[in-house]
Amino acid sequence: MDDVSNQERAIELLQQLGLKEYEAKSFVALARREHGTAKDISETSEVPRTRVYDAVRVLESKGLVETQHSKPQVFRAVSIDEAVNTLQTEYVERAELLRRALSGSRTD
Repeated sequence: MDDVSNQERAIELLQQLGLKEYEAKSFVALARREHGTAKDISETSEVPRTRVYDAVRVLESKGLVETQHSKPQVFRAVSIDEAVNTLQTEYVERAELLRRALSGSRTD
């Protein structure tokens, strides 16, 4: 599988795990480099630069990106292992909430 295919697959999987398109593209772009500005991310991911800031803000709130508050701001993705663990924990928690919600609605 080539690099572009891997990127596209990663973006698709991140979206299946609940990230929006620009969030997934921004994360993949950052995960491929040590750090980057909104301009760097935009050029790599094809996400409009003004939308990169929104996407990164969401990623930061999910614990997937760290922001260096400098001029310009510099962003860094957490390690791949940390990102996968964070997403896995969130997925498991949602599944458990679903189990409780469905069990609570039974009328047998």
